[in-house]
Amino acid sequence: MVELTKYSWWGKSNEPPPHLKTKKQLGELGLSPLKPSGVIPTRKYDVFLYDSTNPESCRPKRKPSPKQLETLAANRLTAQIKRDYREWYREVGFIEKDRVSAVLWAREQLKQNDWVILDTETTGLYDAEIVEIAIINHLGEMLLNTLIKPSIPIPAEVTEIHGISDAMVIDAPTFPEVYSTDAALKDKRVLIYNSAFDIQILNYCCQLHSLPSLRLTKRSDCLMEWVAQWAGNWSYYHKDYQYVPLNGGHRALGDCIAALQLIKKMAADLDQINCPVPIPESKRKSKSQ
Repeated sequence: MVELTKYSWWGKSNEPPPHLKTKKQLGELGLSPLKPSGVIPTRKYDVFLYDSTNPESCRPKRKPSPKQLETLAANRLTAQIKRDYREWYREVGFIEKDRVSAVLWAREQLKQNDWVILDTETTGLYDAEIVEIAIINHLGEMLLNTLIKPSIPIPAEVTEIHGISDAMVIDAPTFPEVYSTDAALKDKRVLIYNSAFDIQILNYCCQLHSLPSLRLTKRSDCLMEWVAQWAGNWSYYHKDYQYVPLNGGHRALGDCIAALQLIKKMAADLDQINCPVPIPESKRKSKSQ
């Protein structure tokens, strides 16, 4: 094997002569490398040099055929579509996809009858007790609707919100009495608007009265999160969807009915997805599944 002539980097005394070119420089001249005629050793790699005047060292690039040019243009268009789609999805596309998921979820619920909607009104937010509870089934039929007498007074500022006062609950059943007579939740999935709050309050009341937990965490679904996803009010600051008010009047039964109406409204959403750029075929299939 013939040893290549070694040169120094350009600007030094042993720099390559003008007719020796790197691969990049050959490409700019419309040439393709064949056999190197020299080399510039560096710490990381060797820079091979090719004689642009020697047909054994390089050759003219082959001109692409019309079919190759057509394929190249198609590949570039496909790559641009994918880049545009990724940019669209990163900015707004995921919101449309999440909305569709929420609609499909709502439609699936209306096909089933193994769930109920539950809502409570309480004495406050923390270490609070239930003062009213309501449960309706998938048809909107009332299964439970009762005031509950708490062991602590209802603060005036809380009464201003839901309208339930101490005088209204003075003759109401206690939480243990309602707990022992209610079978509406047995073997049912429970949909709750802000399930984390209601489940926390229910568990607290069970613990307060030494009653077994209702174990709703694994068989409940938060309707508030689905509605927020469907509404699509995304906060780029908080990186989450903004919650939508239930507007059920802050009474347990009214909130249950309002929750059911929201499920039906979501399920009836037939708006088409608006995509500002073409979606690659593979993406269109995945979004329609």
